[in-house]
Amino acid sequence: MPDIKNLVLDLGNVVVDVDYPRFCLKVGIDVKAFEAFYDSPFFRGFEIGKKTREDYFRALEKYTGFPADRRNELERQIHTAFPLRLRTWGMIHFLKQHMPVYLLSNTNVVDFENIDAHVGLRKAFHKVYLSYEQKRSKPDPETYRHAARVLGIHPEETLFCDDRQDNIEGVRQAGWQGYQVESEGSFLTFLTKTLELNHGGLRW
Repeated sequence: MPDIKNLVLDLGNVVVDVDYPRFCLKVGIDVKAFEAFYDSPFFRGFEIGKKTREDYFRALEKYTGFPADRRNELERQIHTAFPLRLRTWGMIHFLKQHMPVYLLSNTNVVDFENIDAHVGLRKAFHKVYLSYEQKRSKPDPETYRHAARVLGIHPEETLFCDDRQDNIEGVRQAGWQGYQVESEGSFLTFLTKTLELNHGGLRW
């Protein structure tokens, strides 16, 4: 693998797990209804900033029956759907002392801002590139080209790690290096070996 000078990470199933049943139990929402909401065309528009927070809570009530006037309760608990992968979280804080580490995610304002308030996502990375802020989403190769300009990085020197194969295919079309995360353990093993090769034996 060519020299890696920048590391870019996806959020879901890379930095955090995705545990909708845990969250739904907390707030009393049927998990299948909630997953249908997240898979809906509405949600794709919300992730690229075409829908507002108010639209989100109206749509959530339509899909799940969760009352829009209980939005504060939901926002207090949404972070429970995304528990941190603690070994990866520690690795991020170590690596950012030695190289630029960025976040690139298809996400939305409700999820991201509430996770950020709970664990400090933004300050953990040098920069973040979020679909709802940039009005672009993966796996479109043009999203990665735009991200390279926004983040100020050279694609060929950048490794992007994501759990979805279509996102890895898209990033490679844009000239980046890509690695599909299948488990936290295999990801950390890969990253350790790769960065030892490229950065003279970094260890944590």
